Amino acid sequence: MQITQLDALTYVGPQISLSDIAELKRRGICKIIVTRPEGEADDQPAISEITRAAKAVGIEVLQIPVVSGQITDEDVSAFGACAAQTSGPIFAYCRSGMRATSLWAIDKCNRGQCVDTILRDAQTAGFDLSPLLPRLVTKPSTTA
Repeated sequence: MQITQLDALTYVGPQISLSDIAELKRRGICKIIVTRPEGEADDQPAISEITRAAKAVGIEVLQIPVVSGQITDEDVSAFGACAAQTSGPIFAYCRSGMRATSLWAIDKCNRGQCVDTILRDAQTAGFDLSPLLPRLVTKPSTTA
């Protein structure tokens, strides 16, 4: 399993398997956000299977089914609300981790974080978000 830290409480990665749930628990993850639509690929476990395995070890699961390249404002709001309502680390995944990272970046930007900092943190984590730049808008209260 590949898991990449974006900030103090947010981790992202590609599709997980049921056997990865125990490792996420060991790392202290308290919520999993699935950003793939159900059945996007034949090899992905059903969301119900992920939810059942995670619930068995005390991890909550939320699905925000984002179609690749089509992140909506509602998707970002759902991601932001989920992150804000969680007191511990979250792990968000999709096919590659890019959609999950993009949701995180847009949400951070909407909350007034510096675009350059967001892009740098994503790049450090291995994600090039430069194509997303037109969507990232810095609020007047931006902090670095």
